[in-house]
Amino acid sequence: MPRFNISADDAHGPLVVGIDIGSGGTRAAVYDVSGREVDKLAHKESHEFTVGDDGASTIDADQVVEEIRTALGVVLGGELPGTVRGIGFDTFASSLVAVDADGRAITPCITYADTRCHAQVTDLAARLDIDELHERTGARLHSSYTAPRLAWLREEHPEVFTRTERFMALGEYVAFRLLGTAALGTASAAWSGMIDRRTGQYVPEVLEAIGVQASALGEALDPDDALPVADTPLAEEFPQLTEAVWLPVIGDGLAANLGIGALGAGTWGISTATSGAIRQLLDTEISSLPSGLWAYRVDQRRTLVGSAMSDCGRVLDWARFQLGIPEDISETDTETLFSAPPSNGTPLVIPFFSGERGTKWRGSSRALFANVGASTTAEDMLRGAMEGVALSFLRIADQMREAGGEPERIVLSGGMTEAIPAWLHLLADALGAPIDHVAVSRSTMRGSAVMALEQASPGTAVAEAPVLRRVEPVAENAAHYRERLERFEKLADLA
Repeated sequence: MPRFNISADDAHGPLVVGIDIGSGGTRAAVYDVSGREVDKLAHKESHEFTVGDDGASTIDADQVVEEIRTALGVVLGGELPGTVRGIGFDTFASSLVAVDADGRAITPCITYADTRCHAQVTDLAARLDIDELHERTGARLHSSYTAPRLAWLREEHPEVFTRTERFMALGEYVAFRLLGTAALGTASAAWSGMIDRRTGQYVPEVLEAIGVQASALGEALDPDDALPVADTPLAEEFPQLTEAVWLPVIGDGLAANLGIGALGAGTWGISTATSGAIRQLLDTEISSLPSGLWAYRVDQRRTLVGSAMSDCGRVLDWARFQLGIPEDISETDTETLFSAPPSNGTPLVIPFFSGERGTKWRGSSRALFANVGASTTAEDMLRGAMEGVALSFLRIADQMREAGGEPERIVLSGGMTEAIPAWLHLLADALGAPIDHVAVSRSTMRGSAVMALEQASPGTAVAEAPVLRRVEPVAENAAHYRERLERFEKLADLA
C-alpha cells in the first residue's frame, strides 16, 4: 500500500494531531493542513482488552490516559514543521467508565464487546417500545450500547452504582484527566443509544427505565464546541499544544469514514476488516429510519447513517482454516475465481458465523450453506462464501438507498480487501456500482485529524485518498445477484 504521508519539509500548517484508541492500541500522529500524516511523527502504544468467561471485556481507563501521554511525548518530542491548532480524538465506540466524586475511575472501562448485560437487554425490550426507540435514537437495543449496561451495573453492582458521580465514555474520561474538563462528543454520545438523533438530548423514557439521572451523564458537544488547550494541565505538560483546541471525542466509525474520504452525503464509505460496514454522512433529515440501519447524530447538521455486519474478513479466515484454502491466499487464483461469470451452481452461503447484526439484528443466527453437492470444490465454497458477504452488503445498501438515495461514489478500504482485492468484482456486481479501493494507512486516526482540521482550518479541502484500483460492475450480472438476494433472505430467516 502506498504511504499517504509527506515529509516534514513538505508539510504546511496549520498542523493537527490525530489520536485513535482502538481495540489493539493507542495511536497518535501529526498531520498537516492537507490531512496527510507527517513522516516519522507517529507512535503506537499496544494494549489488549481483558476478557472473561462471563462475557467481560474491559480495559483500564487510566492506562489509556498514560498511553496517550506517552504517544504525545513521542510525536511532539522533536521539531514540528508548524503550529498545532487542533487535536482530533476517536475511540472504539460505546464505552463506559464509572467515576466517583473525586474524579477517579472506580470501574475499568467497559467496552463495546462486553456482553454481561444480556439479561438487561431482554428486560428493557419488554418495557420499552423498541421500534419507537430505534426511530428516535437511531440505535437498536443491544448489549453493545450503554442503557442495558447501566441497568446491569445498577442491578449487579449496586455499591459501585451508588458511589458513582458521573458515568463517562472513555474519551470523555480521557479529556477530564488530561484537560480537567470532561468533553463528550455528540457522535460518541449517540453511540450510547440514549440520545435523540434529532435533538441531541437524552431520551427521558430510557433514563427512567434504567434509573439514571441526566445529570450523571455528559452533555453532548458538537465538534465546534472544541475546548481550548491553553491554561490546562495538557498545555502545561505539552507547551506545543497551547494554541490548539481539543475536539470532543468521536466514535471510530465516523473517523473511519472521514479517513478514507467519505466526507459528504454523496459518498458511501465501506469498511472490510474482520467485520464490515457501510456508512454515509447525511446533512438531510431522515424522516423514517429503515429498520436495518443505525443513525448517529454528529452535530446539528450531520448524521452518520449505516449498518454493519459481524462477519466480513472473518469469513475469509474461516475459508482459509476450514476449507484448506492456502493461508497465503495469493496461491489461489482469486482473480479468475471472482471475475468469472456468476453461476447458479455456486453454493448459497449465509455467512453469519458470529450472528447477524444489520439488517435484522438476530444475534442467535448462524451460518448456513445450500446448494452443496459431492462435486462442490473448496474454491466453489470460497466463491459462495464471498458472494454471501457481497449479498450482506447489498441488503444494507438497499436500505441505505431508502435513507439517502443513490450514492455518487463508493470508497472502500480494509485488510480483507487488501488480502483478496479480486473479490471487489463480486461486490461491484452485487451493488451495481463502481467501487474505488483507496489506500490510507491508519485511516481511523486520519479521520480524527480531518475532523480537527474542520476547526483548525475551516473551508480548506483535504487531500483525496489515493485510489489503488477502481472496479466497474458488469451490468448483466445485476439480475443474478438480485435473484440471489431473494433466496439469501429466505434462507437467512432459517439461520
